[in-house]
Amino acid sequence: MKIVCLIKQVPHFSSIEFDPETKSLKREGVPVELNVFCRYAVQHAVALREQLGGEVIAMTMGPPQAEEALRECLALGADRAIHLSDRAFALADTLGTSRTLAMALAKEGADLVICGRKTLDAETWQVPPEVAAFLGWPHVTNAAALDSFGGALQLSRETDFGFEIYEAEPPLVVSVGRAPATPVSGAGSEGPIDIWQATDLVDELREDDQRFGQPGSPTRVMAVRDSQPERNRERIEDVEQAARRILELLAERRPEPSAWEKPPHAAEIPGARYDCWTMIELAGRRPRRVSLELLGHGRNLAGKLGGRNVALVFGSPELSEELGRFGAEVVCVVEDEALVDYHPELWGETLKRVLDQERPHVLLVPATGRGRDYGPRAAGELELGMTGDCVGVDIAKAGRLLQQKPAYGGYITSVILGRTNPQLATVRPRMYEPVEPRDDVDVEVRNLKIGALPEPRVRRAGGTTDRDSYKIDDADVVSLLGPGIGGPEPVPLIEEGAAAVGAAVAGTREVCEAGWLPLTRQVGILGRPVAPRLLVAVGVRGDEEEAAGFVKAGVIVAVGAEDSAPINDAADVIVAGDWRRVLQPLHDQVSAGLKT
Repeated sequence: MKIVCLIKQVPHFSSIEFDPETKSLKREGVPVELNVFCRYAVQHAVALREQLGGEVIAMTMGPPQAEEALRECLALGADRAIHLSDRAFALADTLGTSRTLAMALAKEGADLVICGRKTLDAETWQVPPEVAAFLGWPHVTNAAALDSFGGALQLSRETDFGFEIYEAEPPLVVSVGRAPATPVSGAGSEGPIDIWQATDLVDELREDDQRFGQPGSPTRVMAVRDSQPERNRERIEDVEQAARRILELLAERRPEPSAWEKPPHAAEIPGARYDCWTMIELAGRRPRRVSLELLGHGRNLAGKLGGRNVALVFGSPELSEELGRFGAEVVCVVEDEALVDYHPELWGETLKRVLDQERPHVLLVPATGRGRDYGPRAAGELELGMTGDCVGVDIAKAGRLLQQKPAYGGYITSVILGRTNPQLATVRPRMYEPVEPRDDVDVEVRNLKIGALPEPRVRRAGGTTDRDSYKIDDADVVSLLGPGIGGPEPVPLIEEGAAAVGAAVAGTREVCEAGWLPLTRQVGILGRPVAPRLLVAVGVRGDEEEAAGFVKAGVIVAVGAEDSAPINDAADVIVAGDWRRVLQPLHDQVSAGLKT
């Protein structure tokens, strides 16, 4: 089997700095390294090669110094490497990058393509599904385990709801989010590394060739901003006093609900009116909070566009009245039994057909485990620009979608505009508030006909559930557990106490990898980002990897941290004392205060 690993060299996460004078990142002298998820991809590929035979090829698109990352891949066990290096490739966005990589893969040939689920610098999550779209292959994202099974590949996909098991035959594109359970130690290789230029991929390279680099990229970065929030860092000994201060901060930083009243039409040309659409995702047959957040904010965008606020639902027509209560003026339903349960291939194909048929001006997609999967796939199929994991969206002049995109764990924000229509963005949970629901609303319901869906090439074969995992996106309060809690024994009691006050429980990388909490509840740049109104860090050290996962939280409280722990610099309130004595009274008093 020929396995190609798509890899990237990234700046070392802890070395990123923002220059306030030049309004740009400081790049001079910043060390670079192989992206950690790309390392996982090579390790999985080498393990599969040991089972099935064949070869592993590492491929990257980047400047000359990216050869260092390819050398590391060879040391991990890759047999050879391909370096796409040409000024024509420069300044490519995710779609332009995916197109170029797909062209190189078509030239090289492959049975299986393995990528990391994201890179730590841009955090787009988009390249694997978009590469698959250009190739016309099926894909599976965020796999935690890959194995050979009776001539097929079996993959365990990590989701917001647990793990899903899929089976598929090559060709296939897979992104991975975990290292193999038992990594194979590759023998290491000294080469070769082939260098390919644009002329190796096309017969003729035209000036401003629309297939490569910036000319072939439908989105462009307009500005870069430092977005690291200021924290109070107040150390308080008394629990009651700490609770009062936390409640004061929560009141000061209380987010306003999205407004029912739509703002005036902001178009420069009278009569140019466009709709804003929101993709609705479900949990237990009810709309997820993040979908209601985007639907509420959609009223603001629709007003500025002079159009209507539209909800898009797959498989569940009975939700129309509820979506109207939360701000939808129109509910578009694709009613098909095959769409009731999530399937990446079917949802991606359905969204592609809806976008191609209806041509909405703007579509907002939740940046969830699912939205990061089907959204980029549809964008790649139609070659549309998409900005992933936005923390803010607005309408600029001429009806363009102004997108705020975090990078480097959320400490840096890029401002991005696209030039294709429809305009697509995935948006993180808890960036907006839903509207206050109303009962006296009328909603138009449209049933969309998109034709028969194909038989999926990737087959669902079971899985496991953790119904509490998705709640860390929804809850107002999240208790984040670190190794300082001492072991797994206190976790059930902490969960019981948290449930009593409506809090969700998540863990750092060490806690989740040790099995104290499910992997699907891991918070950090190597896990999931969360942005609750209140994050209570219990026994958390708070290094860069961990803190990047909760940088957007409203108020951060550190409990049970060592005096020298970095979390103390990232917290608003530091509560002294043994967490066993402090945590539950703090939860109870803050919860009681929030209810009054």
